[in-house]
Amino acid sequence: MVYIEQVERSRRFRLALRMGLPIFFLTIIAFFSLLNEESIVSFISFSLILLGVIVYFIFYLIYQSSRETITDPVTHTFTQEYFLSLLKNQKGVKTLLMISLENLWSINERYGVKNGDGALHNIVKKLDQFFREKGFDKLPISRYKGGDFLLFLPGEKDQYLSLLELFLTKYQNHVDNEIEIRLEAVMIDSRLSDDIELLISRLYELHNDRITTEKEDFYSINELENEIVEALEKKEISIGFWPVCCDDYPVFNTTVKLIDSKGRFIHQSRYIPVLNRLYKMRHLESEVLERIGGLCTEQNRNFILTISSVTLRNPHFFEQAVTLFERYPLARHKITLMFEEKEYCHQLERFAQLIAHYRKAGYKIAMDRLGGLQTTLLYLKELEIDIVRFDPLYTRHIKEAGYQNLLQGLNLSAHLCGAKTWMPMIEDGYTDNLAKSLKINYREGNYLGKILTVDQL
Repeated sequence: MVYIEQVERSRRFRLALRMGLPIFFLTIIAFFSLLNEESIVSFISFSLILLGVIVYFIFYLIYQSSRETITDPVTHTFTQEYFLSLLKNQKGVKTLLMISLENLWSINERYGVKNGDGALHNIVKKLDQFFREKGFDKLPISRYKGGDFLLFLPGEKDQYLSLLELFLTKYQNHVDNEIEIRLEAVMIDSRLSDDIELLISRLYELHNDRITTEKEDFYSINELENEIVEALEKKEISIGFWPVCCDDYPVFNTTVKLIDSKGRFIHQSRYIPVLNRLYKMRHLESEVLERIGGLCTEQNRNFILTISSVTLRNPHFFEQAVTLFERYPLARHKITLMFEEKEYCHQLERFAQLIAHYRKAGYKIAMDRLGGLQTTLLYLKELEIDIVRFDPLYTRHIKEAGYQNLLQGLNLSAHLCGAKTWMPMIEDGYTDNLAKSLKINYREGNYLGKILTVDQL
C-alpha cells in the first residue's frame, strides 16, 4: 500500500470515529434515561429525539465524507486542494517536481481510457517505490491534470538533481504491460517564489521548453514578473536585426528582448510565458510592430517580425496593423509577419480570411518551422503563405543524406505552393552552398552576418 492510500484510510477511520462516537454515547445516555423513566410519553419522546439525532448524523456523515475526500479516484493520489494545503503548510525551502506522462493521449487513443488510467496508476506505484528505496517513505503525490503529477520534497532542488536524473534514466522510456511509457520531469524550488501557483506555472513553462532543470535567475519569479511588466510599461525594448540573404532585396529578421531595471536583457524564453499569463503579449508585439513601421520610413529595408498566431488573429492587433500604413506609408510591402503554431486552428476559414486581409493591406506572411510541426504542411496547402522557414533541425543534420532528401522535397513542395523558402542557422560554407544548390531563397546565420543594432543598421 502506497503512502497516500495509508493516509486516506487513516483519515476515513478518524472520520468514522468522529461521527460514530457521538451517536454511540447518545444511545447509551438515552438507554439509561429510558430505564429510569416509567411514562410511555417519556419513552416515545426519547425515541423520537434519538431517531432525529441518528438521522442527522447519518446525513452529516455522508456529506462530510464526500466533502473530505483527499484522493483522486483513478490514480489514488492526493487531490489538488489537499496537496496544495500540504505544500503551503510545509515550512522552509521545498522542491516541487512535475512528472509527466507525455504520451497519455496516444495511450488512451490506442489502448482505451481504462488502460490509460491503469498506466497512470502504475506510474504512481513506481514513483512511490523509487522514492521509498531512496529513503522517502512519506511522499506526497498529486495528479494535477491529465498525465501531470506533482510531488514535493523538503530542501533545495540542488540536492535532488542526481535523484531526478536517476529516475529519468530508469523510467523515462519503458514498457509497462505492452504499453510504451514516455515520461518527462522538471523541478523547481521555493527560493524563486513563495506563491505556489506561480511555482506551478513556472513548472509548466519549463516543461513546455523541454528543460530538465530550472536555470538560475537574477530575480525570483515575483521580481522577474515585476521587471517584465515594468520594462513593457516603460517600453524598454531592444530589437536586434539579423541579416537574411535573399535573391531579391535586403531583408532583416528581428529578435526582441526586454531590458530590466539594471540594464540586463530578458530573453524571450523568460518573458513570453509571463506575458502570455498576464494577457500582455499583444501589447509587446504591437509596440514592436509600431517601431518596425517607423524604421521602414527611415530605412529602405525589409523586415521580418515574429508574431504569435493568437496575436495575429486578435482583432485589436489586426486593426492596428492595417492602420499602420496610414502612419507610415513607406512601410507598405516591407514588413513580413511570421507565425508558428503547434495546434491546428479550428477556425481555419476565418484564419485564412484574416491572412488574405493582411496580405491585401500590404504585409507578407511567413510561417516558421516547416517540416518540424505537422501544422506547417496543412497550412501551406490551405493558406496564402509568402515565405516558409525550415525547422532548425534540418540545418543541424544537413550533412545526413536522409535530411537532404527531405529538405529537397519540402523545398520543392513549398515552391509549388507559391511560397519562398528560408534556411536558418547557417554556420559554415558547406551548408550555405547546399542551400544555394537547392535554390532556397533566403539564408540566415552567423556565417552570413552577425546580429545588428538599430544604430548599426
